Amino acid sequence: MACKRGGHAPLIAVCLMMLCGSTEAADDCSVADVLVNSWVRMARNHSSGLPTTKATRRELEFKTNDQVALKGYSYSPPSQESETAAKHFILLLQGSASSAAQLAETASGLALAAKREVFVYEYRGYASESTVHPTAAAIQRDIDAIIDSLSERGRRGVVIGLSMGGIFAIQSLKRSKRADLRALVDSAPAQVPTIPFLLRCPRWMNPLDAATADVVQRLGVLYGADDGWSKGPAAKELMEKVKAGGGRVWMIEGGHVDLSLSGLAVRLPIYVDFVQERSP
Repeated sequence: MACKRGGHAPLIAVCLMMLCGSTEAADDCSVADVLVNSWVRMARNHSSGLPTTKATRRELEFKTNDQVALKGYSYSPPSQESETAAKHFILLLQGSASSAAQLAETASGLALAAKREVFVYEYRGYASESTVHPTAAAIQRDIDAIIDSLSERGRRGVVIGLSMGGIFAIQSLKRSKRADLRALVDSAPAQVPTIPFLLRCPRWMNPLDAATADVVQRLGVLYGADDGWSKGPAAKELMEKVKAGGGRVWMIEGGHVDLSLSGLAVRLPIYVDFVQERSP
């Protein structure tokens, strides 16, 4: 939902109250325009060069069910390793204020290390030329449709979601009918925070609540020890729940989704470990 902007403060206050008045039964998060717009603006301001690693990079476009064009990229290992890549895919999901282009180094390095084709798409409304208003429900539907498309002809997949992308990743795992789909959640809040007048989401969107018995065995959870999301009781409960259900859990040094070269040096081996289903 989005309120129309006007020049009157009382009207804006009423709009924000409406946005934050959703119940747990609602289908979507209520997010005030000011918060959504700040995320989109930060994502668009990220300037990303080409990756230094040598995966093959292609520009893509995915047409959603409501005919919104999503810009994306794929990163593939060298052709001699394409047989494995043709049977598997990785879908990277960025955070709330990140762009697909910003994940170039991560996606390229992961494609080479895991010997899989890696895909990443801009969320609807995030591309610089887009005028579409993004909502959590619409982005989730787009991701589910992308997974269905990538899974054609029996291709097996892993979704890796960073921060807010982790919320979408676990929802895709829960909603998908594909028993071979797996998801790794990196630095995602175990419970989506409620911010008065800005953000309110239904409880079913919380990773902790979405981590049901049929989900946790195909789920990985990764936190940095200095990440604020890792310190709360909900995160500890999520990690215990995943461990008990047969999933994978990592606690590493560092903060929230560190994708610097030093951060990737720690994170990429874990991503590859999970993707290739190595034993703990």
